[in-house]
Formats: sequence, C-alpha cells, structure tokens
Amino acid sequence: MRCLTVAISAILMGSLAIFVRSIDVNPLIVTFFRMAFGLIYLLPAIKMVRFSLFKNLKVLSLSFISLFTIAFYISSIQLVEMAVSALLLYMAPVYVIVFMLLRRENIDRTSILSLITALFGLYLLLSPYYSLNFGIVFGIFAGLCYAGYFLLAKEVREFASSIEITFITLLISSLALAPIVLSFDTLSVLKAKLLWLLGLGLIPTAIPFVLMNYGIKFCKKESAPIIALIEPVSAGIFGFLFFNEILTLKQLIGAILILSSVL
Repeated sequence: MRCLTVAISAILMGSLAIFVRSIDVNPLIVTFFRMAFGLIYLLPAIKMVRFSLFKNLKVLSLSFISLFTIAFYISSIQLVEMAVSALLLYMAPVYVIVFMLLRRENIDRTSILSLITALFGLYLLLSPYYSLNFGIVFGIFAGLCYAGYFLLAKEVREFASSIEITFITLLISSLALAPIVLSFDTLSVLKAKLLWLLGLGLIPTAIPFVLMNYGIKFCKKESAPIIALIEPVSAGIFGFLFFNEILTLKQLIGAILILSSVL
C-alpha cells in the first residue's frame, strides 16, 4: 500500500504542464517558482529537518540532480506535447541499461530486448519531427537526470526522511536559481500569475515530492520507476483535456512500446 504514494505522486506530477503553460515564462523562472513556492508550503515542517544533512554529499548531489531534471523537463514541456515530454522523461530506466553497456557490465537478454524495443518506440514517438528540436533534447536530458535521481534517492532514503529530502532539495534549488531570477522582472510575474504559482508549488510539487520520496523507501528499487509510469499516461490525458493534444497512431504505438519496454 505504501507504494500507492508513488502512484498518487505520479498522477499529480502529470499535471505539471497545465501550470507551466499557464504561467508561460522562461523555464528557469518557472523552475525557481516551483521550488520556492513548494518550499513555502513545507516551512511548517522545518523543525523536522536535520540541517546537518546539508553537509552530506549524496543529499547535495540528489538536490542538484532533481533541479536539473525539473529544469530540463519544464523546458521540454514548453516546446513539445505533454505526453512526448513525459515519455522522454520515463526513458530513464532504459538509459540505465545504456550506461551499464558502456561500462561493459553484464546485461541479460531481457534487458537487451527491452532496450531495442524502447529505442524503436522512441523512433516512432519522434517520427513526426523531422529533426531534433530543443524540446526533444531537453526531454532526453531530463530522462538521463531522472535515472540518476531514482538510483540515488533509494540510498538517501536509508538515512533521511521524505520531508527532509524534499525540504533540502527545494531550498538548495531555490538558492541556486535566485541569482538568475534576480535578472528578470519576477515581480510582474508574481502579480499576474500568483494563483497559478500557488498551485504550481502545491499540486505538482510539494505534495507529490513528499509522497514520492516516502514511497521510494518502501518500494523495490525497480518497482518505483514502473509505478511512476502513471505520470506519462496522466500527462497525456491532461494534454488531451486541456490542450487538445492528440498523438498520431504511430506515436501511440511508440508510446506503448516504450512503456512496455520499461515494464
């Protein structure tokens, strides 16, 4: 049942593009607001955070991996369909196999077959695009970072709570992006999009981050990414309902192949 928190988290994260496109500003600014407003919601839990964890290299690494994942993902969402961005993000387990091959580690036949299936699915998914655009490239980078997040988060959860991980991640990310944000007219964005920003910090950020980090500890290492596959499905549904985004038949077949290969 505790793995159910990962599923709920994935559904909520699938709604991210609704807020990102409604705010419609520079992706780094959106990333900052997502982290900063998410942090505001978690401030009441500050007494539960051990600040000695800021000195832990794994915690710091996890925070920056999370930051890069979100920044790349938001950049992708602004440029291509929600479902495409989410599926590129969830190529993460496949990227792990590629990494293992590059390190010449032993890979079983099932994993090799999964890799080939996923790559063919990716080809079909991206078939309507005649060349790589920034949205696709950002989505690939987001997936690479997300692969690292799942692997490292499992280790960090052995000694840090979900609240601590989420709070520290949001704080470090906000501080890291603050110098960049100061060069933009953020006040006008706050005035014009305050309600959307409040929603951004809560629905696809604070709540799902805590739920995801909580569930990762109790799920098997390979189970959490599989359960989290609900996110690209929910992202596709939200994309259809809110932005009338419809994938072609070839893209749908590609999407099925990608999800099947990860499973």
